[in-house]
Amino acid sequence: MKTRHGTEFNVAQLLKEPIGGRRSYEVEIPVDFEEEELRQSDSVTGTVDLLRTNSGVLVEATLDGAVTVECSRCLTDVRCPVSLDIVEEFHPTVDVVRGTFVAVEEEDAALLINEHHILDIAEVVRQALLLEVPPQVLCRDSCAGLCPTCGKDLNLGPCECPQDTTDPRWDALAALLLEE
Repeated sequence: MKTRHGTEFNVAQLLKEPIGGRRSYEVEIPVDFEEEELRQSDSVTGTVDLLRTNSGVLVEATLDGAVTVECSRCLTDVRCPVSLDIVEEFHPTVDVVRGTFVAVEEEDAALLINEHHILDIAEVVRQALLLEVPPQVLCRDSCAGLCPTCGKDLNLGPCECPQDTTDPRWDALAALLLEE
């Protein structure tokens, strides 16, 4: 099976087949989504299976790769492996046999097959990637983070900031302790 590059599949012939028609592809999908959470990424690779259903095309994809995100404490880049399992049904907007537009009830435009019978999984892959990345990624469990005063990376060593600073709102209570 030849590896395809990209997220678009022409499903015109598949839509002409009876229910149960199937296509399988080995894919390499470049990840160049403009997301703040995903700073950079390698391509995700895996398999995409397309299955003709009574109302469209069922996409089953298994993809693996890695994305680069920021450590939640020290803001350094962290490589985070991802494994995506995608199952979505796409619906045609044009009847492939008659060439007429089909009334579509699908609310999500990302799950529509366009008038040229092109099924694009880019948005589905983007959403799956965002859901796969943990909300807080650490470069290591013992990450010390950044100094809240000067911003120095505490993993590289201690900073020169005074460590006994207190919140000035508590000074009145501290004065009560000193009076006793």
